[in-house]
Amino acid sequence: MKVLVVVEDDQDMQRLIELTLRGDRRLELSGCCATAEDAVEAAREAQPDLVILDHFIDGTVMGLQAAPAIKAAAPKAAVLLFTSHDLQLEAEREPAVDKFLLKRDIGQLMPTVQELLGLDRAA
Repeated sequence: MKVLVVVEDDQDMQRLIELTLRGDRRLELSGCCATAEDAVEAAREAQPDLVILDHFIDGTVMGLQAAPAIKAAAPKAAVLLFTSHDLQLEAEREPAVDKFLLKRDIGQLMPTVQELLGLDRAA
């Protein structure tokens, strides 16, 4: 079982992510949080395999800035920056971010998650 934490302040998007990932029984959603501070704590507690991180979240620290602290709290976790704004160049410059995906490409979320976790897509 691969454990995931979602950092997303929009409850509708949280639900959409959850529904999208529900199709793979090898994935367990440990929790959702809406701030960088909560994300670091959730990462520390859950030690997830993957953190799906929005950039524009509640609070004063945005997702991209929180990525290093999240990675420090859960060093084995992959971090997917999943946001509605094109921050690909910024994400590529941040060593704590393993992959970038725009929310408009949500159809690629499951394959991207499976790729980051080294899971066969057929399951």
